[in-house]
Amino acid sequence: MNIKTFLAKDSRIYYPRFLSKEWLLDLILQSEQYWIRRFMIALRKEEYYSYIKPSKFLKYYYQRRKNILGRKLGFFIPAGCFDEDLKIYHYGSIIINPNAKIGKHCTIHGNCCIGSKGSFPDTSPIIGDNVDIGQGAQILGGVTIANGVKIGAGSIVTKDILIEEAIVVGIPGRIIPSK
Repeated sequence: MNIKTFLAKDSRIYYPRFLSKEWLLDLILQSEQYWIRRFMIALRKEEYYSYIKPSKFLKYYYQRRKNILGRKLGFFIPAGCFDEDLKIYHYGSIIINPNAKIGKHCTIHGNCCIGSKGSFPDTSPIIGDNVDIGQGAQILGGVTIANGVKIGAGSIVTKDILIEEAIVVGIPGRIIPSK
């Protein structure tokens, strides 16, 4: 796999067509999505040069670029946590534990935390595919989240959610019945 095909998996999320009207406006105006997209490119290139085609120099170069952009945006997202097609909608304090594993097609809104409870031994969340994590949500501890779960804004999830396509809200997070 080369770097272009590796990056193409995520690029279609932000801009379905290269040099489209949206892409040009974001480039000229340097909008929020422009900076998030640059962060995602640096993150994916760091992952590529760490795991697919190892190169220490390029790994550290893109890690530094990612960290500089991450400080601007408020992101702490280590390489290797997310599978393909990560969509971040807003900037602002997104903190991910380096041991967390998040599946494909995940959507994250701003001010989220996916991490441990601070206990020993350190356990981190495992999140399935197609999960939507709302604004200000927190997923803490060694919990498992099933595929297709929607976690509401401001929810704090500390227990496993094993029902697929569930909607989780509240503090502590609980599943609301679907109609």
